[in-house]
Amino acid sequence: MELNPRIADGEMHSPEQVRQQMEAARQQAEFYEAQRMQWEAQRRELEESNEKKVLFNDSLNEVGMKLHNAVRRLEKELASMEREASEVEQVNECLKRHLQILSSLQPQNWSTEGFNERLREAMPKLERAANDFEEAYSAAPHYRHTRIFEYKPGAEPRQRIDWAQLRNQLAKGFFFHLPLFFLMLLTWGVYLIITRYS
Repeated sequence: MELNPRIADGEMHSPEQVRQQMEAARQQAEFYEAQRMQWEAQRRELEESNEKKVLFNDSLNEVGMKLHNAVRRLEKELASMEREASEVEQVNECLKRHLQILSSLQPQNWSTEGFNERLREAMPKLERAANDFEEAYSAAPHYRHTRIFEYKPGAEPRQRIDWAQLRNQLAKGFFFHLPLFFLMLLTWGVYLIITRYS
């Protein structure tokens, strides 16, 4: 008895069945390819995100360190300024007290009877005020944030070198003496020529 292959395979290998299987396989392959592309895109996006995160982290650390160092330096500077301001305030209060004490002395009103006694009492006050004044202004190099103690009241201000004026003076002197220098060279050259041929 001869079997019909179609009947034996249950119509499995019919052209329609093969076409449907091929279509299903193609759709499955397209689905897997779409999945693969989606995963690849997600992987690339994750890598880019990680790179951006690393760059941001590096920038964050760098800027954070700069800010940290700047804040520390500023705090030290502010503390130094506060210390100096406190010291200047103390000097100011001390000199004001001396000024009040000296203003209250008024030697023009002293009588002749008790003059020597009052003078003996007043001299230490005057000397102490003068010493404190000198001490305050001798500490000028100690202060970094104020220049108030550089110029002592009643003293001639120190003359500073005017470098621009000095350069101008040197240039004028050079140009003034340049013709004399050339004349000297010319005279020396003539002298050499005369002595060689003599």
